Amino acid sequence: MDPLILFFALVNGLLVGCLYGGVALGLSLIFGVLRVINFAHGSFLMLAMYASYYLWDRFGMHPYLSGVVVAPALFLIGYAVQARVIAPLFNRERAMVVEPLSALLVTAGVYLVIDNLVLMYFGPDVRTVSVDIAGESLFLMGLPVSLPRLIAALSAIAIALALSFWLRHSDLGRSVRATAQNRDAAALSGINVRNIYNVTFGLGCAIVGLFGTLMIVFLPVKPTTGLAFGIKSFLVVVLGGIGSISGSLVGGIVLGIFESIASQFVTATSAAMFSFGLFIAVLLFRPSGIMGAKLSKR
Repeated sequence: MDPLILFFALVNGLLVGCLYGGVALGLSLIFGVLRVINFAHGSFLMLAMYASYYLWDRFGMHPYLSGVVVAPALFLIGYAVQARVIAPLFNRERAMVVEPLSALLVTAGVYLVIDNLVLMYFGPDVRTVSVDIAGESLFLMGLPVSLPRLIAALSAIAIALALSFWLRHSDLGRSVRATAQNRDAAALSGINVRNIYNVTFGLGCAIVGLFGTLMIVFLPVKPTTGLAFGIKSFLVVVLGGIGSISGSLVGGIVLGIFESIASQFVTATSAAMFSFGLFIAVLLFRPSGIMGAKLSKR
């Protein structure tokens, strides 16, 4: 392979991998605390992309600026979904020993509701925004690098660092970490575990909502967009380590580079198929993920 082509594949894989990791941050946070897989994660991303598109189409708001509206809105939606839809299932487990498997089915139901509501309102057509920055590129060793993708990749790193800092140095963040480690001990310490669940779910949705506003600049959106990214996010979380913020980025980068280089030898569809092979290999040889630790008992 031409070294220049390999270098370009590595750079592209790094950018895409950071994007994968950034989108998966919210899913990793939610699963690390609630121990429930949010099957609607990709749908929240798609909803944010449509919201950013709507604000641009109706009010002329730049997608990057729309993040100040979309992210808080997704937080409120996620908070409400957890508090009103998922929490009652936890309330039935009064001993707070195990998570009800029905919560998984509920999030799958949320995914179906969101996708079909968007389909009813916007229709099946692909929607795109047209802004000047969408076509701009930077040149690295003579090779073009998409500026919007670079912004999204750098944003993923910045958000991951900010989230880690918040979890370690704020009272609410420490409460989230305590709940993730041992929710019974956290409850005995006076932490409102149910409210932590609501805030965590809302924060996970807000993060993915912010990435939706970054992605709509260079990625068309349609009602099925969320499904693909939901699957990728799950792969990234398992690869990097469940509940690990840094693991989400590492897992995303590994997956992005793997797919980018594999696509130089096989079709893009086959490269995506091989990524599932990588996923299985990691599960076989390191079930806790690349940077994951054994899950604490609850």
